[in-house]
Amino acid sequence: MKKAIIATVIASSLLSSTVVFANELTSINPQEELAYNLGLQAFIYGAGPLTVAQVRAASTNVTIPMDNGAAPLNMMGKTLRLAGPEDKVVPTVNNDTLYSQSHINLNDTGPLVIEIPPTNNRYFIVQLLDDYSEAVGNLIENNVGKNGGKFLLVNKDWKGVKGGIPDGIDGVIKSRTPLVWYIQRTGVSGDKDLTAALKVHDGFINYPLSEFGQVHKPVKLTHAKTGISPVPRPQGLDWFKLIDSELRHNPIAADAAIVDQFRYIGIGGDESFNPDNLTVDQKKGLMRALNAAPQIIQYASRDLGIKNNGWSMMFEGGKYGNDFLSRASINFRAAGLNTKERALYPNRYTDSKNQQLTGNNNYRMTMTADAPAKAFWSLTMYDAKNLFMIPNSIDRYSISTNRKDELTYNKDGSLTVCIQNLKPTDSSCNWLPAPKDDFYLHMRLYEPTQAVLDNSYALPQVIKQ
Repeated sequence: MKKAIIATVIASSLLSSTVVFANELTSINPQEELAYNLGLQAFIYGAGPLTVAQVRAASTNVTIPMDNGAAPLNMMGKTLRLAGPEDKVVPTVNNDTLYSQSHINLNDTGPLVIEIPPTNNRYFIVQLLDDYSEAVGNLIENNVGKNGGKFLLVNKDWKGVKGGIPDGIDGVIKSRTPLVWYIQRTGVSGDKDLTAALKVHDGFINYPLSEFGQVHKPVKLTHAKTGISPVPRPQGLDWFKLIDSELRHNPIAADAAIVDQFRYIGIGGDESFNPDNLTVDQKKGLMRALNAAPQIIQYASRDLGIKNNGWSMMFEGGKYGNDFLSRASINFRAAGLNTKERALYPNRYTDSKNQQLTGNNNYRMTMTADAPAKAFWSLTMYDAKNLFMIPNSIDRYSISTNRKDELTYNKDGSLTVCIQNLKPTDSSCNWLPAPKDDFYLHMRLYEPTQAVLDNSYALPQVIKQ
């Protein structure tokens, strides 16, 4: 009896405190605030598949394979030149390699054969990303071999085929979503190397398992007069409609506890997102979330990753786990990132004094002779707002050690880069032309060394002159 009285007194005290606390709070619209908070979380969680969906829509908005990398769904497009300022389908596209690209729906194609030709020691990678931009496989010379090979891409619930895996298939890669983004890169050592690079590049193809054993020729491409053009952006609550579609058609079982909460705002349920089913207050909350989420993601991206002499290292690329904010930030900045072991992407907006990089100033950066990349490294210039390459008078958008004939090295083997708007007077300095306005620098370390993966290698500072 005494315990019951004590329990009643405690409960009464807690209830009384709660009432007093509630009376001190500023009145809100609970329905609007719930929609705002869930909408914010849904946008950050969904930013990965949202980005992939936008790239897929732009890249498949054609009827035949093109030589700008575009192709219909389940077909392959290729690029036949290095990317430049006209290529704006994704931010921070590289200026170092040729591309092959396929957006694949394994529910349509069934198991897919990925064929890799002999590459003669030329740099290449076949990168496979699921709909959430998570890496499901990387094929490189170390796991393929110099003579090429054939690999099978299948859905996570694939049960195999009668008689087992056919002879001649070197391995099986499983994707956790039916939608897969195939990105293949072929290294090019300058314009003189382009013809030889294209011969290897032609040999990267994919096709359904049902066609295995047939003779397959290189992809027949139609010339595109321009680069891939972005598709119209969703308007208003249609952003949530697109997120909802990706989540419902590519569910991740491990994330069910998170995604199930979004059902309160019509996302991730059995029926498509329909704003007409929402109240005025819910719509108001979601529109606030649409305004806030991109700003939050952009803010987070400025301090993303571990710092190394002012460079943000982005070790999370391609392997995000439950770090949804990093996934959102990285996708908004650089869609289609490799895992850190295959390529690392140090980047920065600021100089050694933490001041915004701008074409009003001149900068220098010197990479030591023992650069931390076993394949090669590059430094690419982008505008600070949209992260696209900027036209310049000499058509140079990156400094790449894969194009050694364009570079001047110091006597000790180090390499100095002059980053500025006007041509430097020092002819021994490798000029990376900058725009007149603010800019952003993106380094690529292809096959980085263990020292840089451990973050024990000090990257070069960018110093204002």
